[in-house]
Amino acid sequence: MAARTPPAVRLGRTAIAAFAVYLISPTIAYYIETPLPRRVPALVLAAAVVALYIAAGCTGPRGPWHRWAVGVMALLVYLPLPALGEWWAASGVFLAAMALGVLPRPYPVPAFLLVAVAETVKSILLGDDLAGGLSWTLSVSVAAIPLAGLTHFAETARILYLTRIEFAKAEVAAQRARAMRELEGILGSRLDAIAEQGHRVVAGMDGDAEIVRKELNTLLDITRESQREMRGFAHREQRLPSEKPGDQK
Repeated sequence: MAARTPPAVRLGRTAIAAFAVYLISPTIAYYIETPLPRRVPALVLAAAVVALYIAAGCTGPRGPWHRWAVGVMALLVYLPLPALGEWWAASGVFLAAMALGVLPRPYPVPAFLLVAVAETVKSILLGDDLAGGLSWTLSVSVAAIPLAGLTHFAETARILYLTRIEFAKAEVAAQRARAMRELEGILGSRLDAIAEQGHRVVAGMDGDAEIVRKELNTLLDITRESQREMRGFAHREQRLPSEKPGDQK
């Protein structure tokens, strides 16, 4: 059975989803009150933006598809802008956060700076002066950085959880290796003792019966001791943890 996702990872993912919904909620509230020709596509696109960010921010490890997700997010942020108007500009927060929180190194900082430039240009094209454009870019950055931080937190928690599993596997493997060496020592020494005692019994077969009986009793004692040691080893082996910890959901 798959192991349950640890609390830190679930907390990070929940925080990502909650903060993303919080950031997009004013935009959604505005478009709910707009006339129908723009309402439906705006709400669908807003849901797509949030869903894409959550999907990218809550999955790892970072790979090629995350770069494609950033490209898709850029299209969702900038292409609908002429049709949806100025209120759609707030979606740029998600692109900036995705640039910082989702892209693998060394892309986050250059991509974030590129988004910042694009946001400044966008604000100027929408009618702001340079000061207004820079102010808007600062607002986008201030909102995007905590969202990106939550994304990094969730990914770091996931990596630490997987690292702990790997350490546990390595420890179990080391314990089993020590157990195998111990078993080899037990079997080797006891079998040597049994073989030596057996040679003595065979050598004394033509001698005094009492001596043979004593040798046989000694052989039986060695055999019983070997049996006790093997049972003790088996019990210790059963207490070792499993080498197959559950996979994370």
